[in-house]
Amino acid sequence: MTTNSDASTIIVFLVYLIAVLAIGIWAYRKNTDMGDFAIGGRRLGTFVTTISAKATDSSQWVFFGLPGAFYISGMSNIWLIVGLTLGFYLSWRLIAGRLRKYSAEVTDWRDGESGESVTLPGFFANRFRHDSLRWVSAIFIIIFYVVYLGSAFIATGVIFSQIFGTSVTTGTIVGAIVVMVYSSLGGYLASSYTDVVQGFIMFFSLLILAVAAIIKLGGLGGFVGAITAQNSDLGSPFAGVELIDGNWVTTSSVSFIAIISSLAWAVGYFGSPHILARFMGMRKVESAKNGARLGIFLSITLLGFAGVIGFAALALFGPDLTNPEDAYMSLVAELMPTWLAGIFLAGVLSAVMSTADSQLVVASTTLTEDFYRAFINRKAPDKVLVWLSRLAVGFCTLIGIIVALRGGTILDLVGYAWAGFGASFGPVLLAALYSKKTTWFGALLSIIAGGSTVIIYRQLDTIGLYELIPGFLAGLIALWIGNRFGPKPKAEVVDRFESVSAK
Repeated sequence: MTTNSDASTIIVFLVYLIAVLAIGIWAYRKNTDMGDFAIGGRRLGTFVTTISAKATDSSQWVFFGLPGAFYISGMSNIWLIVGLTLGFYLSWRLIAGRLRKYSAEVTDWRDGESGESVTLPGFFANRFRHDSLRWVSAIFIIIFYVVYLGSAFIATGVIFSQIFGTSVTTGTIVGAIVVMVYSSLGGYLASSYTDVVQGFIMFFSLLILAVAAIIKLGGLGGFVGAITAQNSDLGSPFAGVELIDGNWVTTSSVSFIAIISSLAWAVGYFGSPHILARFMGMRKVESAKNGARLGIFLSITLLGFAGVIGFAALALFGPDLTNPEDAYMSLVAELMPTWLAGIFLAGVLSAVMSTADSQLVVASTTLTEDFYRAFINRKAPDKVLVWLSRLAVGFCTLIGIIVALRGGTILDLVGYAWAGFGASFGPVLLAALYSKKTTWFGALLSIIAGGSTVIIYRQLDTIGLYELIPGFLAGLIALWIGNRFGPKPKAEVVDRFESVSAK
């Protein structure tokens, strides 16, 4: 990967950065309370919500990790795309509408005052009427967001070093500061509206680069031929292929464990707070149906283009890429004129920012709403809470930079955080929305068991099973044990559930 610091590239890139900062400043004036900062006052429509959710989900790993995986091992990675597409669709169908309604109608259980739940820990506490769920959920959110943010800031470092010729360390710090500034100013609204801009840039940059690579290789026939020339099994979803000493070698068939591990990414959507915040912030419950349709199209195309780019890098460069996760960046340098390169590199930064900004907003509001307001100053005015959230954005950014500078692959860090969220909150959220028999004790055990299993299992795994699977199963088992042998649900909790469900 070569450094490209052409003046036209830098100018286009700077225009993009100025645009997202301008959106942050515009949204700054619309944040008057925590509901505005955390979930945009529940006033975003279907289109903005869906684009924002998909852009938030399609983070840096779509430009770095996924093409790199296809470059190394080919079509066996299709199972990951299938799992993610299915999970995104099911999250809209099963969770979006119910969470939007329930989070808006459940009141603050501590004093009975009307008040919406604007964070996931707050929703759990108010749904089950127990504050232990608030602080336990908040702890796991902060733990796994630190990892997720680290992966995002690694990507910003790569992008800035590519454009400006800086070190990756300098690029990591500068890129993190840019995301921090507009996220702290505009909160959820800035995050969502910049996500729409970023979503379009991501979509078309992936599409155009994939098409340009296929044309460069002589069309679909040349594209397929160049791949199969390396190893005919690269096009099989059932063949295990590895890049070993400069050659793609068929090592085995894709194992059942590998397929199940890839498909299991689906359930990560059920517990990811930055995705669930989009559902809570929808203007109408009815947005869920149309959001599911648009979302499945976006998922198939975005992830599919990323796979094509990984294959194209394999076909064009052979085994010569030093880092497989540089596939997209190397194709941009190879195929795009310098005046267009800034737009395509902005596409990568769009993916990074669209996820990092959402994560910063969720993490900061969790610190403010679910620690400070819940346990230190329950009567804190909204103006104070909003400013504390902005300060918390800075704190979370600093921790994320520290994680990024420690290193690691982007896909590995994202996968770990994704597993943590899915296992910690997925079983509990489904139970909270669909079961009146679920108790606060069962929910508490589930969160602890699911999140802890992900952390522990990674240190013990010897068979390559994705830690989300044992984590999610542990969460389900703990949920059943807590419901079966713990305190029974309070009458008012059951009555509230039946009231909301009846609507």
